[in-house]
Amino acid sequence: MQKRLSLLSGRPSGQTLAEFAMVATLFFLLLFGIIEMGIVVFRYNTVSAAAREAARYAMVHSPTSQNPATDDQIEAIAIGMAPFLNSTNFTTPFFVTDPNLPLQQDAKVSITYNYMQNVPFMSAVTLNLTSSSRILVSQ
Repeated sequence: MQKRLSLLSGRPSGQTLAEFAMVATLFFLLLFGIIEMGIVVFRYNTVSAAAREAARYAMVHSPTSQNPATDDQIEAIAIGMAPFLNSTNFTTPFFVTDPNLPLQQDAKVSITYNYMQNVPFMSAVTLNLTSSSRILVSQ
């Protein structure tokens, strides 16, 4: 027991606490940054999936079909896939015509979502997550 106490007696009593505080700050900053980037990737994937599903719905319920979809219905499909979206995130019109092929229409859904990234001890950054899906409407 005496030998062990003599090994510890040479170090100042608060040195370990100070070293832990410096290392823990960097470790938690890195950890929160990794978690935040995972959330950003998840949000982008969700926005992309919402654009694809809304474009598929718009393709099936085109203006030439028996049950045409309204803009609100197409937006509701996308919002159902990504509940954090609202109607200001969409770019209309949903049906576009290619000037080279005037007889064909495309269902196009573009979604832009501004994500506020918050990492402790860093300034907030707004990321512009944009996804677009375009599908040919069958005649």
